[in-house]
Amino acid sequence: NFTTMQAFEQNTIEDITDFLDPSQIAPVIGAQNAQQALYQAVFDLRGATALAGYQQNSTTLTVNFVSPSGQLVTQGNGTPCSFSFTGQSRQASFDTFDALVDDESTPTSQAVQECISRSFARFSPVDPLAGNPGSLQSNMVRSALDLSVGDSLIEEEDGNGGANTAGDPWIVGASYTTGSAGRFDIDRIDGRIQRSFRIFEGNRAQLKFDLPFNYSRISGSKGYSAQLGVGLEFPVIARKWSLEPRVAYGAVYSADAGSAGNIVQASVTSRYVVGGLGRGRLVIGNMIGYSTTLDPIGTQANLNPDLKNTVLRNGLAYELPLKTRLGGRSASVRASYGFTKFLGSKLRNDNFHEATLSFGIRGREESVRAARDLIRFNLSTIQAKGYSTYTAGIGFRF
Repeated sequence: NFTTMQAFEQNTIEDITDFLDPSQIAPVIGAQNAQQALYQAVFDLRGATALAGYQQNSTTLTVNFVSPSGQLVTQGNGTPCSFSFTGQSRQASFDTFDALVDDESTPTSQAVQECISRSFARFSPVDPLAGNPGSLQSNMVRSALDLSVGDSLIEEEDGNGGANTAGDPWIVGASYTTGSAGRFDIDRIDGRIQRSFRIFEGNRAQLKFDLPFNYSRISGSKGYSAQLGVGLEFPVIARKWSLEPRVAYGAVYSADAGSAGNIVQASVTSRYVVGGLGRGRLVIGNMIGYSTTLDPIGTQANLNPDLKNTVLRNGLAYELPLKTRLGGRSASVRASYGFTKFLGSKLRNDNFHEATLSFGIRGREESVRAARDLIRFNLSTIQAKGYSTYTAGIGFRF
């Protein structure tokens, strides 16, 4: 009647195998118990949960991926994420499981990896690919509509309809983020390079290239991601309203977390400027987009959670010129708020709030760049259920 229940915090499916191998657990619970006793283990894979073990006097090894409420996760085709391996002995059952999981090309390994990926998106607060505000999926949405800086063409036009930029602008920025999500500590460094081109003679439309990238450490696990976005912003009403269709591709990789993946996103963004509000102006931003995950490149493992989401992002930004001058330069303060909502595939965080306060310094009066920020300092926060981060950043425009 010996029974043992254990709980473990792990990162990948490979990390749990030693705790299911009868030859490995025998020194802990005894050789006879390792072959006959009820043995159950709960594995926390960065917020995703796997229940695995053997029933009393049974050689069958069962591995189930479940929600926090205990319901089975399902694969994209609706098949429950429940796997059983039966051999003449528990060791034989485990060896079958271990061999099938190690071979990325087997249907069993493909199904197990899909179940893990879907569990990460639905239940992990720190999955690098999707499902939470710090994931690649959410960062791509934030890049598509970023109200923290005045980088839209309708904000770069002066009161006479001309551009207050000299040539085609570059924007380069960097930021540091810290925060937490449940038991996980988050540290991230972000970089971003943007370039705009005016491509039509006599037309204010801008072709925009955007390259955000980051390095993160989540409770010791390192990860990397990068995006490439291409958008065409064109005025609908001069100095008032613009639209920007955009497509973007992003990739993420984390060997420590056993995560890799790709996302494609298409979106349309609207920006509308309301002037005459005191000495400042209000920018209203709205975005609708669609994103889908793709199979990762360079591996046979099925790390694609098969997510398909429509996303809505709406926000406001108010920018106020300051009366105080700094070394002959004008300055401004800008406050923005954005709310993002995901529809479609189930995610751990299907919405989040973002607020930013920034301070900008403009060019000298005699410069053609006097009416736009050359340097901007940002402080921001993202808040969601069980997720909180704070960011400090700096951006340059030239």
